[in-house]
This record gives sequence, structure tokens and C-alpha cells, in this order.
Amino acid sequence: MRLICTIKTDASEENPYEFSYFLTEQGIENECEQVSAHEFRIWSIEEDQMDDATELYESYRKDPKNSKYHTPSLRQTIPLKMLPRKRAFLSPAPYGPLTIFFLLIVIGLFVYAQFGRETQPSKSLPEIIQAPTLSPVERLLIYDYPPYFQKLEELRSLPDPSDNPSLIWELQTSTTWMGIYDRLVTHLKNPVLPLFLDGPLFVKIRQGEVWRLITPALLHFNLLHIFFNVLWFILLGNQIEFRIRSMRYLALIFATGIVSNTAQYLVSGPFFMGLSGVICGMAAFIWARQQVAPWEGYLLHPFTLIFLAIFVLGMFGLQTVFFFLQIFGNFQLTVGIANTAHLTGALTGYLLGRSRFFAIPPRK
Repeated sequence: MRLICTIKTDASEENPYEFSYFLTEQGIENECEQVSAHEFRIWSIEEDQMDDATELYESYRKDPKNSKYHTPSLRQTIPLKMLPRKRAFLSPAPYGPLTIFFLLIVIGLFVYAQFGRETQPSKSLPEIIQAPTLSPVERLLIYDYPPYFQKLEELRSLPDPSDNPSLIWELQTSTTWMGIYDRLVTHLKNPVLPLFLDGPLFVKIRQGEVWRLITPALLHFNLLHIFFNVLWFILLGNQIEFRIRSMRYLALIFATGIVSNTAQYLVSGPFFMGLSGVICGMAAFIWARQQVAPWEGYLLHPFTLIFLAIFVLGMFGLQTVFFFLQIFGNFQLTVGIANTAHLTGALTGYLLGRSRFFAIPPRK
């Protein structure tokens, strides 16, 4: 599918419906997509009809009032798929089945996790690596949850953790992976401490739980977190699915999700959640497609890209400042945002967007 033309009804005498009907009369399959109140895009379904369609538009643009373009009788015979497509709520393209499926999964998991999460604050245990309290479904779906944290949950569940000194000693003398970031800060503050001695990696994944590579993207910490991610997913995901079809769309989601999740795990450990790595990948993917194939008609305003870039790079810069404050002082505050997932997801999405594999296929 290729973009024939963009018609702005408030700036010309052209009628997008009229020209779409005329193309159909000439045997050129097309779709007329409404992208705003006064802006329409007309697409050629078949690649080999693109040159003829472009030539006809050039003639129409010069004389849109010519009677040969006035074909009201065609309105009764045009197939439904040729009629203008209107934008869905919050989306510049009709909702796709995969986008709806992912939204339902994300929202369902969030609601289910809230009922399973403990409301009481977890007990802080001295000289033991701490971890957030998770619901059962979150423990099952985060990137890794090795035996260390299972024992920690067991200890926390006791009325008095000091009643089990053997378990306390086992936790105090064992290690688990909490990311290179904390180890790097600790090592730079005290070079005597080793840099990479921090427990085994990919414990649950090596045991066969490979779904954990992608499922952290389906989890969210709180209502504000899921609200903004869902809005961005609707805005970006629908128009991508509409153009590249379900299987390639699924490949894009999995590629950006797996890469961003894995990178975040290596940097900060397993306790992260959210679709933001995939969303940054989608935004960068659309930006790349706008550069290499602008006729595909992706809708992402430059100011939207600038806003996302400022947010992602701003949070990364802030975390960099905190990093040096932690090294040279007793500063303990962190941003609490998955900066690594944002950056690696965006890089992955951009590289995929430059690939011909994700060009819009001809419609049958």
C-alpha cells in the first residue's frame, strides 16, 4: 500500500471522497483515510497501480471542478473497504486485534496484581539485600526471581524473622544479581570490593521460564504508570499494526521488549516493570519509517518526538547526576525509572524501522 496524495479540504477545492470514487471507477483500488477534521490521505492498495494513480491525481489537482470527476452514482456500488476510514478514539488508525489483545492483558494483569499484593510494608532485615514486595503473578512474570528472593519472602512471612537464624545466615552469606549499577557505585566508593561478584544471572530463564524475557513489559507498578503507557501504546501501536500487519507488528513488540528488558535487567536487576521500553521502540520505529518511507503516512508530530526525547534523555541525565552524587557522597536517591529500557528500546526500534522487512506490504 502506497500513499497517493494528501488532501486538505480547508486549503483547496479538492474533494477526497470524489477523487477516491473516481479512482475506483478507473479500476484503481484505494482507501481514503481521514486523519483530521480537514485532512485526508488516499492510498493505493496495489503497488503496480501507483504510477497510474499518481498521474490521475496530478490531472485532478489541476482541475478538481471538471465534470468527469463528479461520479455520485458510484457511492451506491463502492465496496465498504473503499469507504473512508475514520480515526478511532485516541488513535490515528482503526484498532487492531493485537493492540486490543495487549491492552486487555496489561490491564487485566494490573488489576489482578493489585488484589494479590500485600498492603503491609515489608520488614527490613539488616545485612540482607532488600527487594520490593510483589504479588504472586508479579513474582511469576518479572525477569528473574531466583531462590534467594523466595527465601527472603519466607523470612518476611514470619511473625519474628529472628526466630529463624539459619535462614538469616543463609541470606546474609549468599548473593543475588541486583544489576551492574549498584555494584559499580559500591566498587567506585570502595575499590576493595569486587565489581562482578553478585550472584548467578538468568536463573529462571535458564530453568525454562523463557516467557520472562517479555512479560515484565506487561506489568505496571501503579495506576499513573499504566495510564500513560496505555495511552502511548494506543497512539503508536494502532497505526503500526494497521500498516505492517499482525505478524510483523508482533515481531516488533517482542524484539523491542526482549532487548529493553534484558538490558534493564543487566543494569538494575529484575525488579522493573512497564511497557515504556516497547513504547520508546515504537516511537523510534515510526521516526525511522518517516525518514526512509515518508509515503507510508505514519502520524507522529516532530514535537511529540521532541517531548519523548527530552523526557528520556532528561531522566538519563538526572540519573547520571545522581550516580556521581552517590559515588562522592552519601546520596541515596535514584530516579526510579527504567532509563536503560527506554534507551535500548528506542535504539532497537529505530534500527528495525530502517529495515526493509517492516515496509508496508501490498494489500490483497
